[in-house]
Amino acid sequence: MTTLNNIKNHQPLGAANNSIGATATYSFGLEALFTFIILVIGTFLIYRWLSKKTYEELSQLIIVAIAGIAVVYASNSIVNTMKVNWGRFRPYEVKEIVSSTKGTFTNWWHSNGQTGHQSFPSGHTIAAAAALFLPFFADRKNLKGQKILAYSGFVFTLLMMAARVRIGAHFLSDTTMSLIIASLVTFVATKAIGYSFIEEESLN
Repeated sequence: MTTLNNIKNHQPLGAANNSIGATATYSFGLEALFTFIILVIGTFLIYRWLSKKTYEELSQLIIVAIAGIAVVYASNSIVNTMKVNWGRFRPYEVKEIVSSTKGTFTNWWHSNGQTGHQSFPSGHTIAAAAALFLPFFADRKNLKGQKILAYSGFVFTLLMMAARVRIGAHFLSDTTMSLIIASLVTFVATKAIGYSFIEEESLN
């Protein structure tokens, strides 16, 4: 919705007009129906998945779920705090007002304070990078499943990074920093619960 509105108003694709993006696209009744259908299907699929787990496996999944919540909360908190206090202008903002003192380019290591601009690090990338945690929901003996989820999560994150840079919403350093933060937080959390990103072959 945000991107379409930007195109309609001849604005940069990456313009951060999130208030417009949050506007309802469909009627409340239709959105409620879609939400209910997704909830029912999702609940059924999760039930089928968990019904085949042993008590020990369920206990491990609870630990993984708690660690996952901690990873998402910590990584988002770090990025959001940095965004507010770094005050970096987005690429399209620098391009639009390059002749003005308001839209100056600054390197990623330079903190500008609370300017109201929030390019560094990338919020979309840190959200996408939550997919990096998916391999830990696979059975620890299922090496193939871990690899599939690991590669899928990594590719999804890279695609998000590329998209944000391509539309001028972020510099490459913005998205890269979010990936680094997500990777470090995930590494620390999973080591704390005794897991590796992909377990050794011997566990099979």
